[in-house]
Amino acid sequence: MNHQHDRALGALYGLAMGDALGMPTQIMSRRSIVARFGTVTGFEPGPEDNPVSAGMPAGSVTDDTDQAVIVGRLLTGSGGRIEPLRLAHELLEWERAMKAKGSFDLLGPSTKAALEAVSRGVPPEEAGKSGATNGAAMRITPVGVAFPDTPLEPFLDRVAEACQVTHDTSIGIASAAAVAAAVSR
Repeated sequence: MNHQHDRALGALYGLAMGDALGMPTQIMSRRSIVARFGTVTGFEPGPEDNPVSAGMPAGSVTDDTDQAVIVGRLLTGSGGRIEPLRLAHELLEWERAMKAKGSFDLLGPSTKAALEAVSRGVPPEEAGKSGATNGAAMRITPVGVAFPDTPLEPFLDRVAEACQVTHDTSIGIASAAAVAAAVSR
């Protein structure tokens, strides 16, 4: 294996492991996490009273990892570009599959609103105009992995493509760009 491959695997494994460690604490305040878990040092099941992670087995990943895998698959299957309609389709299919398995609705508010808009016929390029949450940042790791030595402008273009469908706002793109840049170094 080469250095670039090792870094890519490390970034993606780190994303999945951090996601699984944090899964039981979703939507909890720091104070609530400390009161319930103390310091989280291992995988825990989702607490039954957590409306997002109740019933999830210890070590489960969330939409963070699932959506990052979707982004990575799109990047590798399209020459490094993310086409908005394809991303919207993949996210909608992922959500349908999760619901069909009886899984929880893990989508954040911006992604959920954007996908509902696309389902109503809003063009994917317009659906993310109000996405001001962290959904794009949490799934952006593959962009940082795929473009480690890219000049700033083309790098930001790739980040913006990955954000457009759900988080096409300055805060959504900036936060995703910060994460992707950190991963790319």
